Amino acid sequence: MNKNQPKGFIFENVSGLASPKNRDNLELILNELANTGYCVKWKVLHAYDFGLPQNRDRVFIVGIRRDIERCQEYKFPKPLNIHPKVLDILDELKNINFVEKVKLDANTLFKGVIPPSRTRFQKDDELNDFFIFSDLRNGHTTIHSWDIINTSDREKMICLTLLKYRRSKKYGDKDGNPLSFEDFREIITDIEINELNKLLEKGIFRLTSDHKYEFVNSKNMTGINNIYRIILPTAEIFPTLTATGSKDHIATVSIHASHPQEYKNLFLEKIYQPQKYIPITAKHACKLQGFPLNFEYHKKDEVAKKQFGNAVPVPVVEYVAKELLRVLDI
Repeated sequence: MNKNQPKGFIFENVSGLASPKNRDNLELILNELANTGYCVKWKVLHAYDFGLPQNRDRVFIVGIRRDIERCQEYKFPKPLNIHPKVLDILDELKNINFVEKVKLDANTLFKGVIPPSRTRFQKDDELNDFFIFSDLRNGHTTIHSWDIINTSDREKMICLTLLKYRRSKKYGDKDGNPLSFEDFREIITDIEINELNKLLEKGIFRLTSDHKYEFVNSKNMTGINNIYRIILPTAEIFPTLTATGSKDHIATVSIHASHPQEYKNLFLEKIYQPQKYIPITAKHACKLQGFPLNFEYHKKDEVAKKQFGNAVPVPVVEYVAKELLRVLDI
């Protein structure tokens, strides 16, 4: 920067750079850029605010050389208020009709306790737009292995017991602890060892080296059967695309329900069991990042997806750059 001294520049980085933990690093970068002779401004911008249904926020830093008269006039672009849904931009979903979701109370959705980790795209009075495959969670759109493997109500209750108590400090200091037969016996007094072994046979539980029981699917992001998340076509947003890829899929049919259990049953019946879902492809990623229709990307899908995961959302950069060119009078 010192050597070339361009009239202006645009830098982009992950939104974590602006978090309290990394704020000192951000300030260091801003000060260094200012010391090289630039008026510097920064802001976190979200792809969703610029017409893309992707949950992608990034730090943008814009600098204009201080000897340029209008260097202080730069203003970051405002949201466009254009919000297409996933089905609006993916060709395979064009014929799906959108139906307004039923409003529900928090007690019905969350049994009275709203999870603190919900994002701005997860409404507290509506069913989620996605289903997560995980044995370590229990939200209203969580699919467990015991939901897709033939299990009795009693077996489901045993699985939910492990899910509930595995994080109890009584059973260890880990984030998730296996339970012994004796531990289960304290919670379910009439449980038999053969009931736990049956869940071993079904591939839901496994034995640890010290003969305790834990879930086979013991990591969140690995999902179940190579699926972590299935996003409904009526969703407002798609999860952040990454260079490392993900086990996210898109449903090719929509469902509508007025109760969480009905919603889950319909998902399993209409989407999961008949395999009415597709993996994210480079073509999808291209559109979710806002690249033009005639953009030519790598012929190998996996390589192209990695490139798109590393890319910046085109409409965001376009509007940031337009304002920079205006100030520079170019």
